[in-house]
Amino acid sequence: MSESNSPMNRGVALLHNMSVAPRTVINYKASKRRVYGTGLIFQMPDAIDSLTPAKLLALLDKQPGSKAPRRRNPVKLTPNEAEAELRARIDAHAQSLRLPPVAAVVPNAVKGDRTESDLLTVVTVLAKSSSHVYLRDKEPNLASITPGRRIILLLPPDRSEP
Repeated sequence: MSESNSPMNRGVALLHNMSVAPRTVINYKASKRRVYGTGLIFQMPDAIDSLTPAKLLALLDKQPGSKAPRRRNPVKLTPNEAEAELRARIDAHAQSLRLPPVAAVVPNAVKGDRTESDLLTVVTVLAKSSSHVYLRDKEPNLASITPGRRIILLLPPDRSEP
């Protein structure tokens, strides 16, 4: 093939391992419905201004019917102590959830997905999730707990309750 006829010179930036460019293009668009599992939505409220570990601990302690174990008064904690306390609560709660140790995070909710309302559970899942996966045993990422952040976990059919 001469350089003047090369695909790169014609403005085509396709990579192929044949002497002739492919003639078939496959386009696939996923359906709007989910064919496997259940989606569970976890979203931090938008109304919260700044989320320091001490403020999150205070919010968890104030929530009616909270599952958060209260160890120490968050007002009397230093910032490092508040962060350590929040991490300990998140790790302990992650072990008590009926979620699988690993779950996919999907981009869109579909009809029939449920929303989790317990703040400690939402904080726990957000801290243990990236944009693609939830890992129960990973170190909590407190920076991922931001106002309005929302993720949807794709759970197997037998694990639809947290």
